[in-house]
Amino acid sequence: MNSTKRNIPIFFACDDNYLPYLSVTLASIEAHASDRYRYDIYVLTEGFSAEGEECLLKMSLPHLTVKTVNVNHMIENIREQIKPRLRDYYSPSIFYRIFIPSLFPELDKAIYLDCDIVLADDIAKLFFEDISDNILGAVADESIAPVPDFARYVDEVVGSPEGVYINSGVLVINAAAYRKEKIEEKIIHLINKYNFDTVAPDQDYLNYLCRDKIHYFGMGWNKQPHYRDDFDNNDLHLIHYNMFEKPWCYKNVPYEEYFWRYAKSSPFIEKIKSVYDSYTDEERKRDAMGAMALVQSAGRICDDRCSFCHVITRDSVDFSAKR
Repeated sequence: MNSTKRNIPIFFACDDNYLPYLSVTLASIEAHASDRYRYDIYVLTEGFSAEGEECLLKMSLPHLTVKTVNVNHMIENIREQIKPRLRDYYSPSIFYRIFIPSLFPELDKAIYLDCDIVLADDIAKLFFEDISDNILGAVADESIAPVPDFARYVDEVVGSPEGVYINSGVLVINAAAYRKEKIEEKIIHLINKYNFDTVAPDQDYLNYLCRDKIHYFGMGWNKQPHYRDDFDNNDLHLIHYNMFEKPWCYKNVPYEEYFWRYAKSSPFIEKIKSVYDSYTDEERKRDAMGAMALVQSAGRICDDRCSFCHVITRDSVDFSAKR
Protein backbone atom coordinates (compact mmCIF):
# COMPACT_ATOMS: atom_id res chain seq x y z
CA MET A 1 0.00 0.00 0.00
CA ASN A 2 2.84 2.40 0.84
CA SER A 3 4.14 2.14 -2.73
CA THR A 4 1.05 3.97 -4.00
CA LYS A 5 1.58 6.94 -1.73
CA ARG A 6 3.19 10.19 -2.89
CA ASN A 7 6.53 10.77 -1.14
CA ILE A 8 7.28 14.11 0.52
CA PRO A 9 11.07 14.64 0.85
CA ILE A 10 11.93 16.73 3.92
CA PHE A 11 15.48 17.66 4.86
CA PHE A 12 17.03 18.73 8.16
CA ALA A 13 20.59 19.56 9.27
CA CYS A 14 21.45 18.21 12.70
CA ASP A 15 24.08 16.94 15.14
CA ASP A 16 23.89 15.10 18.48
CA ASN A 17 23.19 18.32 20.39
CA TYR A 18 20.02 19.10 18.44
CA LEU A 19 18.59 15.59 18.23
CA PRO A 20 16.15 16.16 21.12
CA TYR A 21 14.60 19.15 19.37
CA LEU A 22 14.52 17.42 15.98
CA SER A 23 12.54 14.65 17.67
CA VAL A 24 9.91 17.22 18.67
CA THR A 25 9.70 18.53 15.11
CA LEU A 26 9.22 14.99 13.80
CA ALA A 27 6.50 14.29 16.36
CA SER A 28 4.65 17.40 15.19
CA ILE A 29 4.97 16.35 11.52
CA GLU A 30 3.60 12.91 12.37
CA ALA A 31 0.71 14.41 14.34
CA HIS A 32 -0.54 16.25 11.24
CA ALA A 33 0.49 13.71 8.60
CA SER A 34 -1.99 12.52 5.99
CA ASP A 35 -2.55 8.86 5.15
CA ARG A 36 -2.23 9.86 1.49
CA TYR A 37 1.51 10.54 1.73
CA ARG A 38 4.79 9.08 2.92
CA TYR A 39 7.11 11.58 4.60
CA ASP A 40 10.75 10.83 3.79
CA ILE A 41 12.99 12.47 6.38
CA TYR A 42 16.64 13.03 5.44
CA VAL A 43 18.95 14.30 8.19
CA LEU A 44 22.05 15.99 6.80
CA THR A 45 25.01 15.52 9.12
CA GLU A 46 28.76 15.18 9.40
CA GLY A 47 28.23 12.21 11.67
CA PHE A 48 26.40 11.29 14.86
CA SER A 49 27.68 9.34 17.80
CA ALA A 50 26.70 5.67 17.71
CA GLU A 51 24.09 6.39 20.39
CA GLY A 52 22.78 9.41 18.51
CA GLU A 53 22.52 7.47 15.25
CA GLU A 54 20.60 4.70 16.97
CA CYS A 55 18.21 7.14 18.61
CA LEU A 56 17.64 8.98 15.36
CA LEU A 57 16.81 5.89 13.33
CA LYS A 58 14.33 4.86 16.02
CA MET A 59 12.44 8.11 15.34
CA SER A 60 10.77 6.56 12.31
CA LEU A 61 7.03 6.79 12.90
CA PRO A 62 3.99 5.32 11.13
CA HIS A 63 4.06 7.98 8.38
CA LEU A 64 7.76 8.88 8.57
CA THR A 65 10.95 7.17 7.46
CA VAL A 66 14.20 8.64 8.80
CA LYS A 67 17.58 8.37 7.09
CA THR A 68 20.92 10.09 7.63
CA VAL A 69 22.99 11.67 4.85
CA ASN A 70 26.66 12.44 5.53
CA VAL A 71 27.70 15.74 3.91
CA ASN A 72 31.28 15.82 5.14
CA HIS A 73 32.63 15.44 1.60
CA MET A 74 30.56 18.44 0.45
CA ILE A 75 31.37 20.86 3.26
CA GLU A 76 35.11 20.19 2.95
CA ASN A 77 35.17 22.45 -0.11
CA ILE A 78 34.45 25.50 2.03
CA ARG A 79 35.23 24.43 5.61
CA GLU A 80 38.38 26.53 6.13
CA GLN A 81 36.92 29.57 4.40
CA ILE A 82 33.74 29.68 6.46
CA LYS A 83 35.39 29.19 9.87
CA PRO A 84 35.99 32.94 10.44
CA ARG A 85 32.35 33.70 9.55
CA LEU A 86 30.57 31.24 11.84
CA ARG A 87 30.81 33.07 15.18
CA ASP A 88 29.80 31.35 18.41
CA TYR A 89 26.17 30.72 17.47
CA TYR A 90 26.64 29.25 13.97
CA SER A 91 28.08 25.91 12.94
CA PRO A 92 28.94 24.57 9.46
CA SER A 93 25.51 22.90 9.45
CA ILE A 94 23.92 26.17 8.31
CA PHE A 95 25.44 25.50 4.88
CA TYR A 96 24.22 21.90 4.52
CA ARG A 97 20.96 22.95 2.88
CA ILE A 98 22.73 24.42 -0.14
CA PHE A 99 23.81 20.90 -1.21
CA ILE A 100 20.36 19.26 -1.26
CA PRO A 101 19.69 19.52 -5.04
CA SER A 102 23.08 18.09 -6.00
CA LEU A 103 22.98 15.35 -3.36
CA PHE A 104 19.59 14.22 -4.70
CA PRO A 105 19.64 14.86 -8.47
CA GLU A 106 16.52 12.71 -8.89
CA LEU A 107 14.41 15.22 -6.94
CA ASP A 108 12.66 18.10 -8.65
CA LYS A 109 11.29 19.53 -5.41
CA ALA A 110 12.11 19.26 -1.71
CA ILE A 111 11.44 20.86 1.64
CA TYR A 112 14.13 22.06 4.05
CA LEU A 113 13.30 22.78 7.71
CA ASP A 114 15.38 23.92 10.66
CA CYS A 115 15.23 21.75 13.80
CA ASP A 116 13.75 24.47 16.05
CA ILE A 117 10.34 24.13 14.44
CA VAL A 118 6.97 22.59 15.23
CA LEU A 119 4.14 22.00 12.78
CA ALA A 120 0.57 23.01 13.43
CA ASP A 121 -0.61 21.66 10.06
CA ASP A 122 0.27 19.06 7.45
CA ILE A 123 3.64 19.92 5.88
CA ALA A 124 2.44 18.27 2.65
CA LYS A 125 0.23 21.32 2.06
CA LEU A 126 3.35 23.47 1.80
CA PHE A 127 5.09 20.96 -0.44
CA PHE A 128 2.24 20.98 -2.95
CA GLU A 129 2.03 24.78 -3.13
CA ASP A 130 2.73 25.87 -6.70
CA ILE A 131 5.91 27.95 -6.74
CA SER A 132 5.97 28.00 -10.56
CA ASP A 133 9.48 28.40 -12.01
CA ASN A 134 10.79 30.20 -8.92
CA ILE A 135 13.92 28.75 -7.33
CA LEU A 136 12.63 28.93 -3.76
CA GLY A 137 9.37 29.17 -1.88
CA ALA A 138 9.83 30.89 1.49
CA VAL A 139 8.48 33.42 3.99
CA ALA A 140 9.72 36.97 4.55
CA ASP A 141 11.76 37.18 7.76
CA GLU A 142 9.63 39.01 10.31
CA SER A 143 12.56 39.58 12.70
CA ILE A 144 13.95 42.31 10.42
CA ALA A 145 11.47 45.18 10.75
CA PRO A 146 11.78 45.73 14.53
CA VAL A 147 15.59 46.16 14.34
CA PRO A 148 16.73 49.20 12.30
CA ASP A 149 20.27 47.87 11.84
CA PHE A 150 18.88 44.60 10.41
CA ALA A 151 16.52 46.50 8.10
CA ARG A 152 19.38 48.63 6.83
CA TYR A 153 21.63 45.59 6.43
CA VAL A 154 19.24 43.51 4.30
CA ASP A 155 18.52 46.54 2.12
CA GLU A 156 22.02 47.94 1.62
CA VAL A 157 24.17 44.80 1.88
CA VAL A 158 21.98 41.94 0.67
CA GLY A 159 19.85 43.97 -1.70
CA SER A 160 16.64 42.37 -0.41
CA PRO A 161 14.64 44.98 1.55
CA GLU A 162 12.57 44.13 4.61
CA GLY A 163 9.47 42.32 3.43
CA VAL A 164 11.43 40.73 0.59
CA TYR A 165 14.33 39.22 2.56
CA ILE A 166 13.47 35.61 3.39
CA ASN A 167 14.22 33.37 6.35
CA SER A 168 15.97 30.21 5.13
CA GLY A 169 14.75 27.98 7.98
CA VAL A 170 11.68 26.97 5.96
CA LEU A 171 12.27 26.42 2.26
CA VAL A 172 10.48 24.75 -0.60
CA ILE A 173 13.27 24.17 -3.08
CA ASN A 174 12.62 23.93 -6.80
CA ALA A 175 15.60 21.60 -7.13
CA ALA A 176 15.45 21.51 -10.92
CA ALA A 177 15.60 25.31 -11.18
CA TYR A 178 18.23 25.47 -8.42
CA ARG A 179 20.49 23.13 -10.38
CA LYS A 180 19.80 24.93 -13.67
CA GLU A 181 20.81 28.27 -12.13
CA LYS A 182 23.85 26.63 -10.45
CA ILE A 183 23.06 28.21 -7.08
CA GLU A 184 25.34 25.83 -5.16
CA GLU A 185 28.27 26.55 -7.47
CA LYS A 186 27.70 30.29 -7.23
CA ILE A 187 27.65 30.22 -3.42
CA ILE A 188 30.89 28.22 -3.30
CA HIS A 189 32.43 30.57 -5.89
CA LEU A 190 31.55 33.64 -3.83
CA ILE A 191 32.79 32.08 -0.60
CA ASN A 192 36.09 31.05 -2.17
CA LYS A 193 36.65 34.36 -3.96
CA TYR A 194 35.37 36.85 -1.39
CA ASN A 195 34.24 35.10 1.82
CA PHE A 196 32.19 38.15 2.78
CA ASP A 197 31.27 38.92 6.36
CA THR A 198 27.54 38.37 6.77
CA VAL A 199 24.88 38.35 9.47
CA ALA A 200 23.22 35.10 8.35
CA PRO A 201 25.68 33.40 5.99
CA ASP A 202 23.71 30.85 3.98
CA GLN A 203 20.54 32.91 4.23
CA ASP A 204 22.18 36.03 2.85
CA TYR A 205 23.68 34.20 -0.13
CA LEU A 206 20.35 32.56 -0.95
CA ASN A 207 18.56 35.90 -0.73
CA TYR A 208 21.08 37.57 -3.01
CA LEU A 209 21.35 34.83 -5.63
CA CYS A 210 17.65 33.89 -5.76
CA ARG A 211 16.18 37.40 -5.60
CA ASP A 212 13.34 37.91 -8.05
CA LYS A 213 12.97 34.10 -8.22
CA ILE A 214 11.27 33.55 -4.85
CA HIS A 215 7.65 32.61 -4.24
CA TYR A 216 6.38 34.07 -0.95
CA PHE A 217 4.17 32.08 1.40
CA GLY A 218 2.05 33.65 4.11
CA MET A 219 3.65 34.36 7.49
CA GLY A 220 1.80 31.43 9.05
CA TRP A 221 4.19 28.99 7.34
CA ASN A 222 7.19 30.39 9.22
CA LYS A 223 5.73 32.16 12.25
CA GLN A 224 8.47 33.38 14.51
CA PRO A 225 7.87 33.78 18.25
CA HIS A 226 6.50 37.32 18.19
CA TYR A 227 2.90 38.21 18.96
CA ARG A 228 1.55 40.58 16.34
CA ASP A 229 -1.78 42.37 16.16
CA ASP A 230 -1.85 41.92 12.38
CA PHE A 231 -1.48 38.14 12.47
CA ASP A 232 -4.52 35.84 12.51
CA ASN A 233 -3.73 32.72 14.54
CA ASN A 234 -6.18 30.82 12.37
CA ASP A 235 -3.47 31.04 9.71
CA LEU A 236 -0.85 29.44 11.95
CA HIS A 237 0.72 26.41 10.24
CA LEU A 238 4.32 26.29 11.45
CA ILE A 239 6.16 27.88 14.39
CA HIS A 240 9.88 28.60 14.07
CA TYR A 241 11.69 29.40 17.33
CA ASN A 242 14.50 30.96 15.36
CA MET A 243 16.22 33.40 17.68
CA PHE A 244 17.98 32.94 21.02
CA GLU A 245 14.96 32.48 23.30
CA LYS A 246 14.06 28.83 22.73
CA PRO A 247 11.08 27.33 24.59
CA TRP A 248 13.35 24.62 26.04
CA CYS A 249 15.49 27.35 27.66
CA TYR A 250 13.11 30.22 28.46
CA LYS A 251 9.72 30.74 30.02
CA ASN A 252 6.87 32.61 28.36
CA VAL A 253 8.12 32.22 24.80
CA PRO A 254 5.27 33.00 22.37
CA TYR A 255 3.68 29.81 21.04
CA GLU A 256 5.64 27.68 23.52
CA GLU A 257 2.55 25.55 24.14
CA TYR A 258 2.96 23.99 20.68
CA PHE A 259 6.50 22.91 21.46
CA TRP A 260 5.60 21.30 24.78
CA ARG A 261 2.56 19.58 23.28
CA TYR A 262 4.82 17.52 21.01
CA ALA A 263 7.81 17.35 23.36
CA LYS A 264 5.70 15.13 25.64
CA SER A 265 5.91 12.32 23.10
CA SER A 266 9.65 12.74 22.46
CA PRO A 267 12.02 9.99 23.65
CA PHE A 268 14.20 12.87 24.87
CA ILE A 269 11.55 14.51 27.04
CA GLU A 270 13.51 14.08 30.28
CA LYS A 271 16.62 15.60 28.71
CA ILE A 272 14.59 18.50 27.31
CA LYS A 273 13.07 19.15 30.74
CA SER A 274 16.52 19.00 32.30
CA VAL A 275 17.82 21.68 29.93
CA TYR A 276 14.79 23.85 30.72
CA ASP A 277 15.13 23.44 34.49
CA SER A 278 18.88 24.04 34.58
CA TYR A 279 19.23 27.00 32.20
CA THR A 280 21.27 29.58 34.09
CA ASP A 281 21.39 33.35 34.32
CA GLU A 282 24.88 33.17 32.89
CA GLU A 283 23.53 31.39 29.82
CA ARG A 284 20.79 33.99 29.47
CA LYS A 285 23.42 36.72 29.68
CA ARG A 286 25.43 34.96 26.97
CA ASP A 287 22.33 34.82 24.76
CA ALA A 288 21.67 38.53 25.26
CA MET A 289 25.26 39.33 24.37
CA GLY A 290 24.99 37.14 21.27
CA ALA A 291 21.86 38.98 20.13
CA MET A 292 23.56 42.32 20.73
CA ALA A 293 26.65 41.20 18.81
CA LEU A 294 24.47 40.18 15.87
CA VAL A 295 22.87 43.63 15.71
CA GLN A 296 26.27 45.31 16.03
CA SER A 297 27.61 43.14 13.21
CA ALA A 298 24.77 44.27 10.95
CA GLY A 299 25.60 47.91 11.57
CA ARG A 300 29.33 47.39 11.11
CA ILE A 301 28.94 45.45 7.85
CA CYS A 302 26.67 48.17 6.46
CA ASP A 303 29.58 50.60 6.80
CA ASP A 304 32.05 48.21 5.17
CA ARG A 305 32.40 48.94 1.45
CA CYS A 306 33.79 45.42 1.00
CA SER A 307 30.44 43.81 1.83
CA PHE A 308 29.19 41.50 -0.90
CA CYS A 309 26.39 43.53 -2.47
CA HIS A 310 28.74 46.49 -2.87
CA VAL A 311 31.61 44.42 -4.26
CA ILE A 312 29.56 42.26 -6.62
CA THR A 313 27.80 45.32 -8.02
CA ARG A 314 31.03 47.30 -8.32
CA ASP A 315 32.98 44.47 -9.95
CA SER A 316 30.07 43.44 -12.20
CA VAL A 317 30.66 39.80 -11.36
CA ASP A 318 29.54 37.70 -14.31
CA PHE A 319 28.28 34.19 -13.55
CA SER A 320 27.61 33.31 -17.16
CA ALA A 321 30.68 31.09 -17.26
CA LYS A 322 29.34 29.26 -14.22
CA ARG A 323 26.06 28.28 -15.89
